[in-house]
Amino acid sequence: MLQSPFMWNGHAPRIIFLLTSGVIPVLVFFSKRRKTQNLDDFPTVGCSFGPSRCFSNFYVGASRFLVDAPGVLKEGYEKYGNRPFKVATMLRWTVVLTDPQHMVEIANAAEEDLSFREAMKDIMGVDDALKINVGSPDHDLLAELLKSHIARNATKICAEVQDELLVSLETVLGNESDDWTSIPALSTVSRIMVQTWQRFFVGYPLCRSSEWSSLVAKIHKDVAISSVIRRLVPSWTFPFFARMTSNLEANVDRATILLGTAVEACTSEVDEYATPNEQKFDFLARLVRRSTGEDSLLRNLTTRLLGFTIAVSSTPSNTLTHALYHLATNPEFAQVLRDEVDPIVHHDGWNIQSVAKMSKIDSFLRESARINGVSSLGFFRQATRDLSLSDGTFLPKGCTIAVSLPPFHRDSTAYEAPDEFRPFRFSDNPEHSITTITPQWLFFGYGKHACPGRFLLTYQLKVMFAYMISAYDIRIGDEWTSRPPNFIFGEGIVPNLSAHVSYRRRQPISNAH
Repeated sequence: MLQSPFMWNGHAPRIIFLLTSGVIPVLVFFSKRRKTQNLDDFPTVGCSFGPSRCFSNFYVGASRFLVDAPGVLKEGYEKYGNRPFKVATMLRWTVVLTDPQHMVEIANAAEEDLSFREAMKDIMGVDDALKINVGSPDHDLLAELLKSHIARNATKICAEVQDELLVSLETVLGNESDDWTSIPALSTVSRIMVQTWQRFFVGYPLCRSSEWSSLVAKIHKDVAISSVIRRLVPSWTFPFFARMTSNLEANVDRATILLGTAVEACTSEVDEYATPNEQKFDFLARLVRRSTGEDSLLRNLTTRLLGFTIAVSSTPSNTLTHALYHLATNPEFAQVLRDEVDPIVHHDGWNIQSVAKMSKIDSFLRESARINGVSSLGFFRQATRDLSLSDGTFLPKGCTIAVSLPPFHRDSTAYEAPDEFRPFRFSDNPEHSITTITPQWLFFGYGKHACPGRFLLTYQLKVMFAYMISAYDIRIGDEWTSRPPNFIFGEGIVPNLSAHVSYRRRQPISNAH
């Protein structure tokens, strides 16, 4: 999933000035023009004059895509159907595919033909920002550990994550008053998610250290800013602009010191690093044991762990906030959801089996993700050689391709009234759970690169959403009369950055007389 640049803070004016003044686009165009592939066989969408190598065509198209990617992609699909077309982004020209057969081919293609890793280096920017060695033999170790660790310890992990999530919710929200309290939705959800994921990655008690949580949030912000800059400037200017806009190095230095204590505990089995129920949470210990060579050095261990945390934590934060906005602007849905959650929790408590029964919660989250998503594009790949797809579509070496997701998630042949938010659309069909992967549901990918942590992620989402519904009344901030619009930055789709929601402890339903 795309890393979305949702925390610009005071750095935004400098970035926007450089963009709108034309300084950055000129640098990008002339730094990349020698590497531009001949993509003239693909029709251009988003700009309509001049050849694809013309600067004015590139700049106009990239500027439009930056602020209206969904509109550009919709225009391309309506005009060309399942035929490929190309769009200009601030990184490069990108060939966009909408044909389901193309999607399946790309998802199952060999890495040596269509490289996921090479494409994501520029898209995410995490490796560059944190100076992670992508050529390391252990580069994919974290993803492998995540998949195997969850598979072996699913029940225990879900219990640990649930414990941390409920503690985080009560710590951050913890409102015992009957009065409404207003909070910034996205930043509050992100704070809770960060602490919860840290329980999984670094364990107790470091996950509850306010300094560690603060550092992770700052580093997340710094990397997000760097990711934005990485998209907008040529590679040789990136270090200069990155230093201008963040304190990443200093924050990583401090995080390394803090993580060092936990790493030492993992290797020496210090008792106080056991979780409250005496069961040591050992993802970090497994990572330490399996890392070799330079990757076993503390600084490199820290950057790899932070980079992976960032890569997996944005999706749940954005997904939950999207759903929260739908609930807050449609409070009548809350009682329907409570009618499902309350009896299940009363009878079975909070556990992996009881949460699995919450089909309406699952449906609400899936429908919100279908309507909003976190990106308009997915399945980014870079051609490592000249090759042709099964229908003869030729992809020159070095070109970047991606799949447009709205044609799949808003397909009228798969979904009735596809543009309408129907929260319980999937509640009567267990085959349509949010974790199910089908050619019409690509939220977690498809094929060999499907998200390995999707079951843990959705469990976290369902527990948090269900608990908030059962414990709190929620409404949208007074400044909004409808659902706050999403923030679009290129293909990234982020919940409204400034919207607040109000909450209070759940009030009993009074009988009218």
